[in-house]
Amino acid sequence: MLKNFFPVNVLLTPSEIFARIAAGKTGWGWPLGLYVVSVSASAFLLSVLPPHFITDSFEGVTLPRGRGYWFYFGVFLPGGFLFTLFAGALLSAFTVFLREGRLSLRLALAALATGACGLLAAAAHGSAALRPAGFAAALAAAAFAFWASLRDRERYSAILKAMLSISALSLAADLAGGAAVIAGSVKAYAGTAYFFSFLSLIWLSKAAAAVYDSATPRAASAAVLATLAATAFLFLLHNLRVLPAELFQVLLLGA
Repeated sequence: MLKNFFPVNVLLTPSEIFARIAAGKTGWGWPLGLYVVSVSASAFLLSVLPPHFITDSFEGVTLPRGRGYWFYFGVFLPGGFLFTLFAGALLSAFTVFLREGRLSLRLALAALATGACGLLAAAAHGSAALRPAGFAAALAAAAFAFWASLRDRERYSAILKAMLSISALSLAADLAGGAAVIAGSVKAYAGTAYFFSFLSLIWLSKAAAAVYDSATPRAASAAVLATLAATAFLFLLHNLRVLPAELFQVLLLGA
């Protein structure tokens, strides 16, 4: 019975699932359904999580005070989806760029661009002089992501389905995190969070390789860079005071 259950197949045979998605044999139902369920599970876990579990597990991250399930759900559902759209566009661009040619050279150029985004995001913190440059960079990044999403709509649609399907891992992480909370172990909670984040990168690499017909090492490089660049974009929006601290902290936990 579980052999043909989509969420289980995402966890156990991701390459096969992503190949089916790339071939256009998977609709939007399961990916979107998994995303909503995983968002709901994440929101519930944060609403019952003792605050020290977050502060002790992730340096510099704190949960907003006095917030409940519906707040987290309301932030995760649209915010996480927009983040997926943006990160998916970056993944598309990086995978296509790194798919062919000399990997060492192309990877260096892509890493340089990603690093520049990170440095600008950090430098924009508390700097009024850099705000115009920061806003220009944010607009340029958004425009680039929009262009990347339109280059090949069919493949971009497929990579979005794959990324939403990876919500099965997020759901598994929430279940494991919930077990750690019940056991009262902060170390177990942090360990499961980092472990499933690492798995998500591997699954994302498999998805990019399947959708864009790329070698796995090249797709893995693209997945890491896209994740870093998308996270740097979040930091940039926060440091430009576009994204309030409360929303930023919550989205950072789900990034």
